[in-house]
Amino acid sequence: MPVRTAVIYARFSCSKQREASIEDQLRVCRDWCGREGYAVVAEYADHALSGRTDDRPKFQEMIANAGESEIVLVYMMDRFSRDAFDAPIYKRELAKHGVRLVSALEAIPDSPEGIIYEKLLEGIAACESAKTSVRTKRGMEGNALKCMDNGVRVYGYHPDSDGHYQIVPGEAEIVREAFGRRIAGETCGSIAEDLAQRGVRTYTGRPCGYTMVYKMLQNEKYRGIYIFGNVRREGGMPRIIDDGTFDRAQHVQGKKQRADEDWGDFVLSGRVICSACGRTMPGVSGRSHTGAKHEYYGCKHCDMKAVRRDWLEGETVEALRTILSDRDEALRIAQMVVDSQTDHLADEERKRATAALRSAENGMRNLLAAVEQGIMVPGTKERIGQLKEQQARARRDLESLDACKLDAVVFADFLQSGTLLDDRSLLDAFVYQALVSEECVLVTLNYDDRKLEPARVSLSRVLTDCVWLPSGHNGRTYLTCKNGRLLIRISRPA
Repeated sequence: MPVRTAVIYARFSCSKQREASIEDQLRVCRDWCGREGYAVVAEYADHALSGRTDDRPKFQEMIANAGESEIVLVYMMDRFSRDAFDAPIYKRELAKHGVRLVSALEAIPDSPEGIIYEKLLEGIAACESAKTSVRTKRGMEGNALKCMDNGVRVYGYHPDSDGHYQIVPGEAEIVREAFGRRIAGETCGSIAEDLAQRGVRTYTGRPCGYTMVYKMLQNEKYRGIYIFGNVRREGGMPRIIDDGTFDRAQHVQGKKQRADEDWGDFVLSGRVICSACGRTMPGVSGRSHTGAKHEYYGCKHCDMKAVRRDWLEGETVEALRTILSDRDEALRIAQMVVDSQTDHLADEERKRATAALRSAENGMRNLLAAVEQGIMVPGTKERIGQLKEQQARARRDLESLDACKLDAVVFADFLQSGTLLDDRSLLDAFVYQALVSEECVLVTLNYDDRKLEPARVSLSRVLTDCVWLPSGHNGRTYLTCKNGRLLIRISRPA
């Protein structure tokens, strides 16, 4: 009589079981094979992997080797899979090779009724897995509401015995140093390289790299904000970085790291476009053979003549200030900004306040009408008091929202004040892109001249078929309009 063969598969989940459970499963399965007369030809085991996924190395190896035995034996059906869709798919794959799935502890009859029983076991396994997931998430959410670490490690902190973050002094100094160096203009890569040489490592043991420093500089936990999933708690963690330092670090562009040299900041980086190939022209700098310093926006993909940084930025600023020197134009731009304020949160608050006010007024009207008709119900006086309080609160909210609106005249004064609006801020606020050709530079501004609203960034990166309509003259600069968007044309020097 030929010997029947079996393969044993075992698995444990880190959230519910222990390492020793693998040996327990294998022992029970071996005993079953001994009683039933099966020879074990292979054993597969996945450690600390959930049954809700099929991304299990040994499981996939077992499926790939299907056909080496007559059955696949598991301790219980939920060890094979806890996913309602994966289980029948992989059972079918085994069946293609003439292999049955058998449970050592669950006696599934070899009959039509056994099919129902097996499907019931699969459903129970999937249901229990889903319930476990819900319980786990609920528990982690509860921990998050208490600002506990939930197993999330953050450089600069270490959880105490209660699971709350505490500052690690030495690591906190590294964090403060990284923020200070970034604010000074140093690149994330340069900071990371230095920290790696000094032995700073990630929690996985790898040397500090660009990603570690970049994420560190973006992590709001360092300013005392606890974040986990949808939970966000101000003051939920001990603070390492103050708000001002954190905010300044978010708006810094790295500069070239050359010792004892002051190199320019390419304000229009990413917005200078080559008209020949449509690609951006990044900032490039260096010294000539005479030692003179040169800074340009240059195209690396074609032979477009580079444009000097100081000339392009200076001419653009001069043209912008010419526009803003016209009081009517400054007022019109200011009014565009005021009219196009799109604070969705404020809009929602205004809707709620307006609805609350309308509800209170309608309620008071209805109650007073009932009183006039001689209809009195218990609590009428108290209800009128509540409605008056609701009405007053809604009016205060609306007045507060109105007080937050910009004043066009005050904003126009700001735009026209050269001392308040520096060159960099002017370029950042107004310039959408600068299209460079051999003859001129076409600067597109961030507002629409026809629709009287801030520009919506939907133009092609390369503008074509330009129709020039000169509206002013000041030497080399012409204010022009095309398709409603305000443009500035600057002739390039010979």
